[in-house]
Amino acid sequence: MLDLHNLAQQISEKRNMMLQKEKEIEENIQEVFNFLSFLDKQKVEKVLSKIPRKDEKNEILFCLPYYSNFNEFMKGFPCEVQTSYEVFAVDGSNTEIDRHISQPYYLLNIACVEITYDNENSNFNYQTYPYIYLDEELYSKKEAQAIKSSSEISRERQTKEYMAILEYVENSLPKSEIRLVLYDGNLIDWTQDRQGLRFGRRANLELERIFNVAKQKNVAVCGFISMPKNSIISNLYRIYNCEKMRIDCKECSREEKRNCEKIERIKDVFLFSDLKSGQHSNVFYTLGRAFDEFEDTDITFVYLATGYEIARIEIPVYVAKDEKWLKKCIGAIYHQCQVGFGYPISLTHAHEFSTISHQDKAAIENILLGVGDDILPYSAKKNNKVKRIV
Repeated sequence: MLDLHNLAQQISEKRNMMLQKEKEIEENIQEVFNFLSFLDKQKVEKVLSKIPRKDEKNEILFCLPYYSNFNEFMKGFPCEVQTSYEVFAVDGSNTEIDRHISQPYYLLNIACVEITYDNENSNFNYQTYPYIYLDEELYSKKEAQAIKSSSEISRERQTKEYMAILEYVENSLPKSEIRLVLYDGNLIDWTQDRQGLRFGRRANLELERIFNVAKQKNVAVCGFISMPKNSIISNLYRIYNCEKMRIDCKECSREEKRNCEKIERIKDVFLFSDLKSGQHSNVFYTLGRAFDEFEDTDITFVYLATGYEIARIEIPVYVAKDEKWLKKCIGAIYHQCQVGFGYPISLTHAHEFSTISHQDKAAIENILLGVGDDILPYSAKKNNKVKRIV
């Protein structure tokens, strides 16, 4: 039972600290916004002169416009709303392993939604793919005696989602019409080695394989991130104002780091909060040091005012290379948000179809009662929780 009075006191104390940080952020936002609004080639060259070479350690990630239109860094662009396109959305859910029942298990449920829009009508289809794991399938490959962790199960779910996307793309015929795959979450793999040359714009190997096939089939695979927490856009200002000839954060004093961190805490969405509904930001890419060229499977991103929030859209370079194609994709995603009250309607459907309810779990556990030799359905601990004896 929660001591709400105690928690309320803790929240009050922490809220005061958060308000102080928010005040610091507000004091710096306009300064950063003004700098980025009047960005030019000379300022960018100064920044690039300070970043590490390929053989040096990556210190700070920052962003540049993909189309090199530095003078339009903070400009908002109107969406070219599309109403004729095909969208495929995938989402998944999973349960955790409850070791206090006689037959432990976990479930994955992957939902795929396909909607075709044209000027007269639309076509809607969906399919779900449930998976159940029992017995030896519950144990981690890392440690033979340990059951799988939540992160391992989530990774399995993500792999199944990727498999569904790959199947859709492989079965697609090349068409000139706009076709989107919408994925709920990042395409960029932030778990990779930070010192990798393409860290901050690289997908994992599974997605790179999908992108290579999708490029041939003229299918745009895009990631949609609701309420993004990224804080990279403002780093250009941090680097520009760094007094050192080359970035080396280890040499900075504690006070210098604190002043730098005040800028680092400015989330990207704060800087794009002036975007009107139906506008999107410039197209950006992320880097941390000098580089030669992009891979087609690298990721660019834009911020989109959906009418409810500022969302982040991640789009592979093979799409961004064709600016007209990219703008049509953004316009189709915005249309998805229009009909979905600020969030893509196809992803909303996929989420609903993938949800595993309490009733679903109860039905599965009733079926599993007949599996195995255990007499008791669950442990004494769980029995007391179910009966609420206290």
